[in-house]
Amino acid sequence: MNFIILIIIIYILTNFVESTHFYGGTITWKPTDNTTTGSTLPIMFTQSYQWRQSGPLTYCNQSYVLNHSPQIPTGISKLICVTSNSSCGGYNALNISGYCTDFSTILDLSSSQISTVQNITIGSKFCIAFQGATWIGLQTVNCVTSASTTSNTTTISTTTLSSCYNSAPRWSIGCCLDLSIRLDGLINTPPVTNIISPINVLVDTETNIKIPVIDANNDVIRCRWAQNTSLLDECGDVCGIAPSSTLNSNDCILTFNSTGTIVGQYYPITLMIEDYYRESSYLPYSSIPLQFLIKIINKPSCFTKPMVSSNLSNCTPISVGVEFNFTLTIQQGCSNITIVDLFRTSPLNMYKKNLIQVGSTNIWIITETWIPTIDQIGSQVYCAIATDSNNIQSDQYCTTFTVLPVGQTLNCPTDFILNRTTTTTSTTTTSVTMLTFVTTTVASSTSMIGTVYVNDNSGLNSLNLGLILGFGLPLLLLLIALSLYCCCCQHCQFF
Repeated sequence: MNFIILIIIIYILTNFVESTHFYGGTITWKPTDNTTTGSTLPIMFTQSYQWRQSGPLTYCNQSYVLNHSPQIPTGISKLICVTSNSSCGGYNALNISGYCTDFSTILDLSSSQISTVQNITIGSKFCIAFQGATWIGLQTVNCVTSASTTSNTTTISTTTLSSCYNSAPRWSIGCCLDLSIRLDGLINTPPVTNIISPINVLVDTETNIKIPVIDANNDVIRCRWAQNTSLLDECGDVCGIAPSSTLNSNDCILTFNSTGTIVGQYYPITLMIEDYYRESSYLPYSSIPLQFLIKIINKPSCFTKPMVSSNLSNCTPISVGVEFNFTLTIQQGCSNITIVDLFRTSPLNMYKKNLIQVGSTNIWIITETWIPTIDQIGSQVYCAIATDSNNIQSDQYCTTFTVLPVGQTLNCPTDFILNRTTTTTSTTTTSVTMLTFVTTTVASSTSMIGTVYVNDNSGLNSLNLGLILGFGLPLLLLLIALSLYCCCCQHCQFF
């Protein structure tokens, strides 16, 4: 009995400690062998998340990166199938802990990635998700906490720009698999995306954020706001259009207007990236999540940002097992400062060297080295952000890679790639960036450009109810027993 109670305590503490250290991420999947003739297909699931680096379960340093150990976060959370077990195609729940790919003590940020292959029945259609509670306190349009939230959530209904403060919103990040044969005779390979979170946005500015995307099938790509449907809860308590933002669904460009916001506020962005066979297609082949935060920061006396660049093209083809090196150039935005940090979301096994100043100039460089492995064949997204000694961040620099088998012609999919950087224009003064010099006044807008089509499967409602009754009641009884035990014995003094 004591052992069971200890397991419950560990589970509760793990989820509690881990909760406020989640900064977002993305989940994707791909067939590793499109030519199989059996009844199952090897599918690689890739999870990429970002965390608070100072967290006890999400801490990372250079040793973690080089040794691929230990994994972060240390815990027992799972990427589970949220469809009925009979429809999951043999999928088994995956641990969400991954290998640390980078960390920053200055940004208090760490990133993780892990890929796992499972044999899934061809023709299967099911959804998977990583769900938990809670995010840090966020400004959201959903001012009522979800009924399924199990934490003691207090929502403060003070509105700012048609938003309210939610102190403990629940998260849900996931995607659905469809292993049916496409019109071109293939099993689909979904898009790949990533981004650094949180993105710092100066108060009283308008910022355009281009979502980096690459699709191995060269499909038509569109972006939409995540939703909570009967098929999949894509976003927990932070669904829908983000306050003060507009999404161009065809170009995957998010515009965020921070006029009237308060320094220190966080805004959640929950998107789904979808691939379509042609422009006129009604339903997507797949929907891949991308979730990140926007943080409002003060406008310093000099707010000209550093700029990150390289000589890479939008998509760079690379061969498995061949060392690939490239250099990022960082140009200072303000005088009398230094570049102190470069954080990136990178493919596994890519290692950065030290930042080096070029003589006494305002130019800094950093070199990346990568030897792709066979399990990285396909599309990869890389993003980087530089920080100077005034704590001013660059816009995100993003690019993409296509990893190919040895001996195959080094080609990329046609450039349906939306990436590079964000651009900022001030709503009160002229904002000087490295690429644009613009003065503009922008009205706050929360409209969405484009139309969203969502597959609905109301039959899953009864499934969700069954899961709640099947698992919720026993867990509730265990928690009650735990409470009684803790109140009546001395074994719980460590609380």
